[in-house]
Amino acid sequence: MIVEQLDFPAYKTVSRQIKGGIGMGDKEKKPKYQKGLLEKAVVESVQITRYAVKGKHENKHKVVLSTDGEIAFVEKGVTNWKLDLTAKKAITLSRTDTPHVAVKARWYTTQEALEKGIEVVYGGSANTFGSLGALLVPDGFNIPTVMATAENVKHYDLQLIASGEDFAISTDQFQIAMMKYDYSGDYKKDFLMQKYGGGGVFVETHNFPHIHIPLNEECGGYIVIGKQVTAGLFNFTAFQIPYGFALYTPSYTIHGDGTLVGEYGFTVADSAMAHADTVLIYNKERLSMARNVVPNWKA
Repeated sequence: MIVEQLDFPAYKTVSRQIKGGIGMGDKEKKPKYQKGLLEKAVVESVQITRYAVKGKHENKHKVVLSTDGEIAFVEKGVTNWKLDLTAKKAITLSRTDTPHVAVKARWYTTQEALEKGIEVVYGGSANTFGSLGALLVPDGFNIPTVMATAENVKHYDLQLIASGEDFAISTDQFQIAMMKYDYSGDYKKDFLMQKYGGGGVFVETHNFPHIHIPLNEECGGYIVIGKQVTAGLFNFTAFQIPYGFALYTPSYTIHGDGTLVGEYGFTVADSAMAHADTVLIYNKERLSMARNVVPNWKA
């Protein structure tokens, strides 16, 4: 798979290839790309490893999530790219309406949760941005799952990008790096849903865009996408991203990628530069981790 920045005079050409991708012939090879200090800093800042958690203790012998190098680097501004994948799985649109749950919920930022006395408990940052708030939902809250299509993601103003399709990335404030993440099949059970691990399913918003790309046909799981419809009313859907496609999520979209499974490439920013408002999904009656929010992935 290659994510390649298109050649325009205003843009620096960047090309990355990962295992299983299509190489370029000798005549097409570009000058060797040299990382700048900022790119090195961003890439270093987003390297993570998560271990299985039992009780309050990590099992250092069982890695459930890790980063595995950089795929591409995106400069500030609007840049043009092409997604080039070696294979493409056909998908069909089964319905025009996007399956979603509409829920009355209250979003508390980290500061608001502290002021309300809501104790948000987690043992390690399941995302890369530190302190967390809470989204309080009613009993029985669960998010429907669906295969992403070009049509149904429009409910959330997202774009599903097919292999070979050109697309633009808009990141006004920050340079971002595309990294390779490997979510094991046990990540959700052994880390995310552990009280002293991830602390539960999370969603967040931040001031830079995401691109999520499944890197092989074995990838699965779901990315949670949401939007605030009115004050206190939200819609949520858990999308499976089909192999052969990428999901473009604009800045400030409500989303959570903790329930993905497999190897994904996706864009991240240095947490010291970017800002995220991240919340754990909590039951409003118990003020603790909401269970069964997203179904377990079954291959």
